Amino acid sequence: MIAVTAAAAPVVSLAPAAHAAPSGTPQLPQQPLLPATPTTPVATPRVLPTPAPTSTVTMTVNAAAGVNARSGPSTSYGIVGGYRNGTKLTGTLTSNNWLKVGNNTFVAAWNLTRSSGSNPGGGGGSAERVTQWMEASVGNVRSGPGLGNPVVTTMRKGTKVTGTWTSNGWLNIGGGKYIAGSILTGTNPGGGGGSDPGGGGGGSQRVTQWMEASIGNVRSGPGLGHPVVTTMRKGTKVTGTWTSNGWLNIGGGKYIARSILTGTNPGGGGGGGGEQPDPAPNEVTRWVSAASANVRSGPSTSYSVVGSMSRGTEVTGTLTSNGWLKMSGSQYMAGSVLTASNPGGGGGGGGAEPAPAPAPSTTRQEILNTAAQYIGTPYKYGGNNPQEGFDCSGYTTYVFAEVGLSIPRTAATQQAATMPTNNPQPGDLVFFGYPAYHVGIYAGNGMMYDTGRPGVPTQYRAIFSGVSGYGVVNGVG
Repeated sequence: MIAVTAAAAPVVSLAPAAHAAPSGTPQLPQQPLLPATPTTPVATPRVLPTPAPTSTVTMTVNAAAGVNARSGPSTSYGIVGGYRNGTKLTGTLTSNNWLKVGNNTFVAAWNLTRSSGSNPGGGGGSAERVTQWMEASVGNVRSGPGLGNPVVTTMRKGTKVTGTWTSNGWLNIGGGKYIAGSILTGTNPGGGGGSDPGGGGGGSQRVTQWMEASIGNVRSGPGLGHPVVTTMRKGTKVTGTWTSNGWLNIGGGKYIARSILTGTNPGGGGGGGGEQPDPAPNEVTRWVSAASANVRSGPSTSYSVVGSMSRGTEVTGTLTSNGWLKMSGSQYMAGSVLTASNPGGGGGGGGAEPAPAPAPSTTRQEILNTAAQYIGTPYKYGGNNPQEGFDCSGYTTYVFAEVGLSIPRTAATQQAATMPTNNPQPGDLVFFGYPAYHVGIYAGNGMMYDTGRPGVPTQYRAIFSGVSGYGVVNGVG
């Protein structure tokens, strides 16, 4: 009996107990720690072995708020995109524990976990078709899976799309159209988007919408390249059918971009129905910017000349739908020879008709087209992109960057960096205050694109009082 007891003692004894952690202390995985990994115990440790740079691994985003993608393997590099929680990413791990998922695209591996199988939430390059909804208020659809590709259309919050995930977390919805996974969600967030498998709604079912922008353009075709045929004020009610690229066909050869419409009446003076052909029925004040400008009996050069005014003459009236200033029942002046700020130079007199204003250059037209794409983007102080929202100078900086031009970030520094002009052209910047506290993009005919204040999204509207000057951005021409 004594011999048996002595032999059994080592079997039941808990010899390793001296090395056990106190009760309640979490245990680290039994694997080598990276140099950057904390040595103190954590509630949910993520210790990631670093394979050789040539080893390809598949990992899944494990952060509720998603992760940023940067242009290099540290937080000192700029943000080039992002991935939603659950997105599968394939790439190689760097020596400092970042996952390289593509050229100039890196994600911090401590926000990732090793994964296998199907993608639960948004990314892995699988051929399996998935259904997603637009989560951003207004989201860009691009011609390729990356922010460097041009925008081909936009979608409103709640728009339903189907497609396949690319390896870098973009949804390929077909037709050469891609959407970043960071602005999509797997559940319908609402917002009036409706079903839209290919970029716009498409189909013969008639819908009712309201103009959400302060003043919105109505064009002769479903795209920004078509001419404006009239305008509508905020709150105007319209009915029609969606085109495949997200424009509302309201009949009579008239189309409105989905990005400036809403499924609920926002108010604003539209009266619940019908068009408002006068974009600014309230009286405005302008000054003659040309050396001499003709006054005509109607709102075009086909009407007869009934008088003339010299540079600096102050005039008041209402703007017509084609940008002429109606000063009285039979006196009109072209918006191209007027400015919203006093250029100085006189008042009254006669003279020859000035040469017509030149058409916007290719770069200027590209600036206007790009600015119009982001109508409806929410205001956010400090906002720099359409996904998070814009403030005034964030909007102008982003638009000019989209056409390849770099300008400073704030209104005051943009004012200091541009060349002042008393003869502004569409595509120039318009400033308020000195130093400037607000900035917009001059659109011609007394109108501008800008982002104003909380609760007021990016819009196309008449220039208000307080203009301190206009500036030409270097490279615009």
